[in-house]
Amino acid sequence: LRLVRDDLEVHECDFSTQTTTVLLLDMSWSMSWAGRFPAAKRVALALDHLIRTRFPRDRFFVVGFSTRARELPIHELPLARWDMGDPFTNLQEGLLLAERLVTRHPSPSPQVLVITDGQPTAYFQGRELRVEWPMGFGGVSPHAVAETLKTVRRLTRRGITINTFMLDDSPELVGFVERMTEINKGRSFFTS
Repeated sequence: LRLVRDDLEVHECDFSTQTTTVLLLDMSWSMSWAGRFPAAKRVALALDHLIRTRFPRDRFFVVGFSTRARELPIHELPLARWDMGDPFTNLQEGLLLAERLVTRHPSPSPQVLVITDGQPTAYFQGRELRVEWPMGFGGVSPHAVAETLKTVRRLTRRGITINTFMLDDSPELVGFVERMTEINKGRSFFTS
């Protein structure tokens, strides 16, 4: 069989999938240091714009978390501020709220993006909110970490990918993010 160039045709296919993305934005007190919160908020606004303009079938939500987590409507995001009177970081509740949003808006490839500078210091045990200061400077809050990692395992079993952007380089905090990434098989990005 002899083929020449004119015997072939090229058909371009545009692969499209739909995803639900929940951005977890750390709004705890430590995010006020070194311009972290304004930078994280700019990322959230840029991601919203990208998804609305390039991937209009996708769903995008922002959840702010400090001692408590709450959904942030996109139109309120430009005015959002870190929580001055809320020094704790409840990543567990942020993940639980993200799970509820993914459940309400299912897609073939749900993902959670976490922008944070620390590790959890607040968590729920049953219905009771607990807070726990880290053990020493740069240390961990063992109960908060354990409860948050249980939630990471739960989201992993549901097929939700968690990718984390870490804004601190303390070995203990980096260790927490690496452990979370190891459990979920998502990715972690470390910035300065």
